[in-house]
Amino acid sequence: MVRPETVRRVHAAVLGVAQRGGPSALTMEGIAAEAGVGKQTLYRNWSSVHAILFDALAGEDTSSAEPVADDTLEGLLKAAIDEISTEPRCSLLRMLAAAIQTDPDVAREFHERLLAPQVAHIRQLVSAVGAQDPGQTTELLLSPIFYRWFMRLPQFEENELEQHVRSVLTAKT
Repeated sequence: MVRPETVRRVHAAVLGVAQRGGPSALTMEGIAAEAGVGKQTLYRNWSSVHAILFDALAGEDTSSAEPVADDTLEGLLKAAIDEISTEPRCSLLRMLAAAIQTDPDVAREFHERLLAPQVAHIRQLVSAVGAQDPGQTTELLLSPIFYRWFMRLPQFEENELEQHVRSVLTAKT
């Protein structure tokens, strides 16, 4: 089992290498050198560069992220848009999105550690405003955001996001 201090160094290393060189600069050799650990330490604890990157991003989310000041649907969706649209995080998340397609371990970790809790929180807010089918309503709220991100289209402006939320919440699902 890897020591917490080693995990912190590896997380800082992967984010530092990515910050300086972008996603293409991430290699096990580069991360190990930056963290001051052997490659074997990395391979014993993470299955791939993608797994290390995901772990670093997930750890960053749970330990250092500030809570969303506006805990409304619009506030949470705006925070999600900001998170997926701001560099270097945007490029790193795109790298992970590609890895999710081919790496079942990264996909499982993403779904369990990040997506499911975030969707559950949004579903609670949707339920609190009286949506008949909170699951479907949540998907209708999130789908255009991720479609726009995936297709590299402009994201919702604030007034567009408010209109989107109103439209979805008043639609018959």
